[in-house]
Amino acid sequence: MLASFKDALVEWLRANNPPTLGQLLLKDTLASGVLFTFYTNFFCRGLPQVHAALIKGKVPMPMAEAYAKLDDLRSGWRVSFKFHHEHLTSSSAWSQLSGQKTLFVLGAATSIKDNLIEAIPWVIATPIPNLLAPTTLIGRQWSSRLEVFPEAIDCFAKICEVPPGKSVSDLDLLRNIPEREVKQAFAEIISEAHVPKDWGGERSDLFSSRVTIDGDRISAAFLFKGPAKFRPLTNAGLGKNGDQIDRLFTEPADLLVLQHCHEITSSVRGAMRAYAQQIGALRLFCLIDGHDTLRLLRAYGKCGLES
Repeated sequence: MLASFKDALVEWLRANNPPTLGQLLLKDTLASGVLFTFYTNFFCRGLPQVHAALIKGKVPMPMAEAYAKLDDLRSGWRVSFKFHHEHLTSSSAWSQLSGQKTLFVLGAATSIKDNLIEAIPWVIATPIPNLLAPTTLIGRQWSSRLEVFPEAIDCFAKICEVPPGKSVSDLDLLRNIPEREVKQAFAEIISEAHVPKDWGGERSDLFSSRVTIDGDRISAAFLFKGPAKFRPLTNAGLGKNGDQIDRLFTEPADLLVLQHCHEITSSVRGAMRAYAQQIGALRLFCLIDGHDTLRLLRAYGKCGLES
């Protein structure tokens, strides 16, 4: 029966494609009763006290809790899922829901107050195996939260020949290189002949079906952030509520790439994860900050830079 439930749950998740908690927070659309998914590191507590109460026959029975910090999405916020022990479906749940664990949750918010989101966990578990086939690109990258690093992309492999920079001041080399030149350089590196002109309604700056990872050909959409705002990239630098990320993920691409001429903050990584992990539309993403941009341009001799 449990196996049938898992299969039915996977089918429902794929068909209904609920948003992630991160997406709702970034769009400021989270409300009581809204269903969402969330996959992150949780701190679980309370089950030892429940077990002790069961042995002693104490009533009322305490509840257990799994909570997570949301600093990558909203500084100082956290989400709490309280659950009853009688709803656990296996004996292993007692150990799996104790201490710090990486868990998948399907839940609904019940209260949003004072930087705390309280929610009901309809499902709280480790990722369901048949949801993430380990032989697929998605399955192989799940442990890294669907993030692909530049050196894993076949056409960027030469980046490994250039050592990382040692100082933020190294990024000054990118201050005077226009975004359009960086875009042209990336197009040449991935052998994409069509380089579209920029326009206000674009969802991405460059689209290609010529990218490969481990030899598997995939489609990729790129968003370039040039030196007009030469500073660490935050969600505020990606449009209102980070809506450039929202638009990027509407592209029909397997891999979404965000490049910036400076550093990229953890809040941007959190936002990209939030969109990539939407269960009904799982995608890979890659962040290329200024340091890796320099390495790529040097590795391939672009924009007047040499290794």
